[in-house]
Amino acid sequence: MFTLPPLTPLPSCQTDVVWNVAMSSCPDEDQDWIVGIKSLGDQLSFCRPRRELRWTKISTPFDNFPTSNLMYSKKDKKFYLPGPGGHHLLSYDLHFNCEFYDLQFRDFPEALQYDSELLPELFPSCSRTDHLVESPSGEELFLVKWYIIVYLVAYE
Repeated sequence: MFTLPPLTPLPSCQTDVVWNVAMSSCPDEDQDWIVGIKSLGDQLSFCRPRRELRWTKISTPFDNFPTSNLMYSKKDKKFYLPGPGGHHLLSYDLHFNCEFYDLQFRDFPEALQYDSELLPELFPSCSRTDHLVESPSGEELFLVKWYIIVYLVAYE
């Protein structure tokens, strides 16, 4: 069990809703590690509990990442944040330097591209979340697009 400092917002951000949490590695007695918190909106907060009990607060650029899920890649030693639609990716190294990537998909099945554009029109209650996950071997990163479709059927 580790104690983390209180989470405080940046002036233009909120921290009332924690969207998700990611951790850099499994803590052991000799190793430094980082906890990353993604708040609903554009605030990221990072803390090194072994080194200092304060948060490094970062506002994501472009306001495009309000409900993105933070993940940590052991292989790359970076935190990643996929943008909505999976077309952009932010990465933060262990010194919290940010890189922005424009993602281009090769051999993307046309039917899937059509579905991702058509589903929200057919089902207004359709929602999608994008998750960046690392393979167990750590050799590959995958962008998983998760769709939730809710529809009501009225019976008379």
